[in-house]
Amino acid sequence: MYTLSQSIRAKGDSGDPLPPAFKSMDKAGTRYIRGQLSLTVAGGGTGKSAYKLSRILKAETPIPTIYFSADSSADIQLSRAISILTKIDMAESVAAVRRNDIRAYAPLLDGHPVRFDYGASPTIDDIETTVNAWYELYGEDAHMIVLDNITNIRGGGAGNDEDPFQGLESLMDWANDMARTTGAHVAGLHHTTGPHNDGNSPIPMSGVKGQITRVPALVLTLHKPDENTLAVSTVKNRAGRSDPSGNTFVELGFDGNTMQITDDNFSTVSY
Repeated sequence: MYTLSQSIRAKGDSGDPLPPAFKSMDKAGTRYIRGQLSLTVAGGGTGKSAYKLSRILKAETPIPTIYFSADSSADIQLSRAISILTKIDMAESVAAVRRNDIRAYAPLLDGHPVRFDYGASPTIDDIETTVNAWYELYGEDAHMIVLDNITNIRGGGAGNDEDPFQGLESLMDWANDMARTTGAHVAGLHHTTGPHNDGNSPIPMSGVKGQITRVPALVLTLHKPDENTLAVSTVKNRAGRSDPSGNTFVELGFDGNTMQITDDNFSTVSY
């Protein structure tokens, strides 16, 4: 147990914000905080994995990250990363990966302290083993742990006929505990309910599949009002502003051909 003043010793690195990647998101008060759990929610194909990978690779300073990529295979993530970092067309990145010839990009890729696990359906034990292995290898915990997607993780507890998402709620409790224990920001990716799967209009907090928003400190929903824009709504934020309706959002530029997500000219918040 700790007194209030002693709690500073228990804090560790928790509470420290991770380096921002998009100035408009930082200006809006939406930050990834170490020791906390977040959930990023969008319909299929909207770009939530690309957004998360860009958020890591474009951070102002490198973020030591473990990325559990159950939803995307190694060739897809590698191709995305090459395009994100070099701005070349995805077709060219995919071709280089298929030829097994990425020598020209290796120095740039290896400059980022992110490590991937590509198990298609990792168990909780698998994830904990990898997290512990990182600590043994580097002498400190990762600063960010990405779970992409949380529905691919096995061992979160089974639901039942009355509440089929009870297992995901338990999984959120486990992920939140991992954030507290390691001091990492744990970022889960998740899906929407059916009416929001098209991804072309703002998604409220009520649009999160399974309504598993009780535990995460930060919940973001993504939609694409047009093919050149990715809109990020902060529908829950214990550390700053939020709008559960999803109708307040930051607009980022999006180029799917080169996987470029930018806020150079998209720093407005829409209402």
